[in-house]
Amino acid sequence: MKKIYFLSLVLFTLLSACQKDENDPAPGQRPDERLAKALADYKAQLTGAPYGWKAMLTTGEDRKYSFFLKFNENDRVSMSADVSSSSAGVPTESTYRLKGMQQPALIFDTYSPLHLLADPDPEVLFNLNGQEGTEGQGMFSDFEFTIDSVNTSAIRLTGNLQQSQMILVQATQEEFNAYNAGKLKTILDETSAYSKANPFLFLPAPNGNKLQVDINATNRTFSLVSLENGNVQIISTTFTYTLRGLLFDPPLVLNGTTISELLWDSAQQVYYAEINGNRVVVQSSPTAIIPLHNFVGVTFNTVAVPPQALPGWSPDFTSKQQQIATALLNSNYNLRLDYMLFLFNPQSRSMQLYAAVYQGNNLFYAIFPYTYTKTADGVYKFSAQTPNGNGQLVVQEMSPILTHLNNDRFVLDYFQDPNEGTLGQMKSIENPDFYFTGTLETLQ
Repeated sequence: MKKIYFLSLVLFTLLSACQKDENDPAPGQRPDERLAKALADYKAQLTGAPYGWKAMLTTGEDRKYSFFLKFNENDRVSMSADVSSSSAGVPTESTYRLKGMQQPALIFDTYSPLHLLADPDPEVLFNLNGQEGTEGQGMFSDFEFTIDSVNTSAIRLTGNLQQSQMILVQATQEEFNAYNAGKLKTILDETSAYSKANPFLFLPAPNGNKLQVDINATNRTFSLVSLENGNVQIISTTFTYTLRGLLFDPPLVLNGTTISELLWDSAQQVYYAEINGNRVVVQSSPTAIIPLHNFVGVTFNTVAVPPQALPGWSPDFTSKQQQIATALLNSNYNLRLDYMLFLFNPQSRSMQLYAAVYQGNNLFYAIFPYTYTKTADGVYKFSAQTPNGNGQLVVQEMSPILTHLNNDRFVLDYFQDPNEGTLGQMKSIENPDFYFTGTLETLQ
């Protein structure tokens, strides 16, 4: 009996070993063979687009950038991108590879515009386009992607580290020719020149009002601003540069009308929108559409005055600022003057002057608080309060500027400079020779 049982067991085992695995998803192919075929198919899809691909990249911080990519059989890819003016020119070559990881992956393995966005040194991108990345993270973007889906209309990718999203769609021959002629760079450069030459832009509204236009190239935002009952109203969206102009994502909705893009007229050197079938041109004004004082506490709260002179400083202010710096350095505390920060709080109608001073490598703030009144047309009158301990120690040294704050009325206005861009300028009404500029910041 035991011998019969043993022979039956052996026979069952042999029959099981010979039985075909009906659950094998690809009969006759090993897993490595299936992976190799999938990678070959993906490469054929990438390289098979005769005029390359347009791509939209959304970083882990929801920043958006447009790309042009042309993949070649020899593992080279030609690339241009609206990351900066230099990267938007004629496409340059780098390398790529397809690799089987947990899922098939597309890896850009030599430095390219994608790597600029992921560079851990924030100074790299800042020096190119003014955008400040995060130390060690850059703009939270990727250059190694998992392939999510591939079809005839689009390829979808997800970054392996920062989960950034990239969508590729095939370019046309006309677009291919335009990218290779450097037209994307032309759009970036002409937009920059246009914004500098026309700081006060607006769109005419159907009711006759003017909607202030703000194209912020650093933050990639487009805004329309209006003043309603003394309050600033802002509608904004993000944009990327395209061969046509600025593409909004999401589209801007104005009074029930959707605006998807702003189109660039290179012949007229103007931007325009197509609204209800009509061409509405963005226009330029010689003066601000909405005075700067209306934006205090809305888009900025601080006028930051550096220790080095800015355009828009009067000789009187320059002399007194230098006088203060010398007096602080020669004081008993041997202090070096750094920034002066004029920090406004519209809710409490207060302003605090923070004078940043260094003693050796140690930073201290001498704080001079004020309350203020403001007229409807933006005239400020400050009332001095008690300085903090550091402020009380240097009241005498700071007096050349404190005297004006204590006694004069001030207006806050725009100051445009071709190199520095838009600055805020504070001007004394009683002493019109005393005025200064600073950058517009939002500080806690």
